[in-house]
Amino acid sequence: MSSKSKKKGEEVLLLPGAQGWEAWKGTPGTGLSLALRTEITRVLEVGGIPSGELAMAFPVRDVSSLPFRAPTGDDALLSDLADMHLERLGMRPPIDAGILTDIFKVGTRGEESLVAPIVLAPPVEGDLPRRSPKKFDISARCLPMPAEGVLVWQELGRWVFALAEAGQALHFQSLASPALGEDTGREIRLTLSQLQMQGLIDSPPRHCFVWVSEGEAAPGTEELEQLGTGFGGTAAVATKPVPVLPPRGSQLLPADVRAERVARRKKQQMILGIAALVLFYVGLITFLGVMLSKARAEAAKNTAAYEVIAPDARLGEDHKKKWTEIQPIVEQDHNPVELLYLCMLARDGEEGLRLNRADIFNQLQVDSEGKLTLIRDVRLQGQSDELKQATAFDEALKRESGFASYLWSCPPPQAKGDKWGFSYEARLRGVDEEN
Repeated sequence: MSSKSKKKGEEVLLLPGAQGWEAWKGTPGTGLSLALRTEITRVLEVGGIPSGELAMAFPVRDVSSLPFRAPTGDDALLSDLADMHLERLGMRPPIDAGILTDIFKVGTRGEESLVAPIVLAPPVEGDLPRRSPKKFDISARCLPMPAEGVLVWQELGRWVFALAEAGQALHFQSLASPALGEDTGREIRLTLSQLQMQGLIDSPPRHCFVWVSEGEAAPGTEELEQLGTGFGGTAAVATKPVPVLPPRGSQLLPADVRAERVARRKKQQMILGIAALVLFYVGLITFLGVMLSKARAEAAKNTAAYEVIAPDARLGEDHKKKWTEIQPIVEQDHNPVELLYLCMLARDGEEGLRLNRADIFNQLQVDSEGKLTLIRDVRLQGQSDELKQATAFDEALKRESGFASYLWSCPPPQAKGDKWGFSYEARLRGVDEEN
């Protein structure tokens, strides 16, 4: 079916028919109609299943129905009571086989509840279709059932029967007899007696309906009489009803399908994660592209503005460079004559103290790359008649306010014969050495 002809919300029910699998198709609220009927009993080999949301109904032969009376009307307690019931009967399926159990409340007896737990046999190779179903259920729950008799029909070449309560399947099972007859009736009667002893039914029904689908051969009068004899009542043929999807679906989920869904979910999460990462990077690239565009526009704007003032800026740079070059001349505080005068003030006319040499540097040094370095140093060499004269000169130099921006290095004077020689040096303080 093409995507154009596919209706929105179409559902497909894969149901076991009399001799093979059937596919019923429809939309919610309109009912189902037969779309495919086969004589294939192995569902894996069924092809041509219509498109739509696929639901599979397991045959009665693969399910154990274990109804009981729960001593409570509280639905919240039924699940725990059903687990205890299955545990007592030894019918709990393996944990790693998936979700193979479910419970259904089908009626009440006073303050008690009629509960129908079911246990699905773990599906083996060929028990599941090629296309993974979205949901699973039981064939007996997909057939509308009257409450006034026993229902008998054929599934995949085997007879099954069910008993209903308020329109819901209370109990169902596959029959061992290959054909309808007294043995089939006795098997049904034995099961009904057990249900009566368990208090699940008040008295066994006295009539049996044998369901036959359109195009299916109906059992003969003799077969019906023998069935009624073994059953202890009467038997008659009735038209098998059109199946429906139960309003309350089951939670059955075989392990293979669950693993497939988990793998699909992980793959979807990975795809979504990668897509989110790609979107993030695309957004980031877009954002950075916008910011780069803005930065380029701002740079172009600033460049244009600079071009207007560039001549004035170059004049300012040239002026600054020239001022740096004449700095030793214009800053009079570091003029060599001025610094020598400060040294004379510190000497204070002391006759016993003489300066033999005074080197005062105030100039610019140019390296090979044209970088200018300002050099300002004072180097004094001399001698005194007495040690205290040289020491007093050292202290006077450091106190002199004109040398406040200089850092003095004055090692102790050395004795030279009957004189004391000294060698003092000062350099301009750096920015980090300012007081």
